[in-house]
Amino acid sequence: MLNPIPTVIFFTLHILLIQSQTHTSNHSCCPPFRCDQIDFPFPFSDQRTFGSGTIGCGFPGYQILCDEEEEEEESTPVPILMISTQPYQVKNIFLNQFYDEGVVNLITLVNTDLIRDINTTSCHSFRNFTSPSSGLLLPDWNINLTFFKCPSQFAPPQDFLDQTALNYTCNDEQSRLYLGRYVIVNSSQMNPTKRSFNNSITPRDCNLVMLPVSSADINVSSVNNGDIERSQLGKVLAAGFPLQWKSDADCENCIKKKERCGFDGTKVVCLCEDGCNNTNSSK
Repeated sequence: MLNPIPTVIFFTLHILLIQSQTHTSNHSCCPPFRCDQIDFPFPFSDQRTFGSGTIGCGFPGYQILCDEEEEEEESTPVPILMISTQPYQVKNIFLNQFYDEGVVNLITLVNTDLIRDINTTSCHSFRNFTSPSSGLLLPDWNINLTFFKCPSQFAPPQDFLDQTALNYTCNDEQSRLYLGRYVIVNSSQMNPTKRSFNNSITPRDCNLVMLPVSSADINVSSVNNGDIERSQLGKVLAAGFPLQWKSDADCENCIKKKERCGFDGTKVVCLCEDGCNNTNSSK
């Protein structure tokens, strides 16, 4: 009769080996994600691999497409974040920034489609910015440029024109775009400059479009006191605008233990090489 002990030992070792490989695989599937010299921390992850396993490397809605510009002979990867079907180029990320609301992280986004349209006098991309549902938020100190998209036959009253810094006819010749003028309310080093539109009522048949911009870069234009050129407007938009998010406490605990962060669909999990798979609160 065969001795069953070696068989049991072999089976047990086989199970342990499979478990060890599984946890190691989980750890190795979430390496630091880098695109165009930008390191993307959790909850961001690579769109190409998101959803390919039981453990995700980031939260849904934080996927980055590391796209390559096909027109360039030497293609350069461009990090893209999709918000409400609109692609935004990621310009930079700043971690652990101190503001009145506490410590936050910032990601700067640029709407390159909008800049292209301004350069070609198109109005196609002028639509209100829709905040994502993923937890990325516009900061309280953020400001907006206010546009009015009106029919080309619209005859604006003088008091309306006095509150605009730029206007031009769209290349479809059916609409005309007006940029509202802003005034400085407060300015300091620690509290970014705040501006507000002079309470102009949106004219009938015109659409109000509000676009976020960086409070630090709006000063390059004279939008608050004088007329500006489309090229100046393009520079302001090229500076991008910030969205903020707060670091996940459970992920921070993983990092303190030199582990990586993952997401199993309901909660944050810690991933490490020695086989740990600590679970945390659900999201």
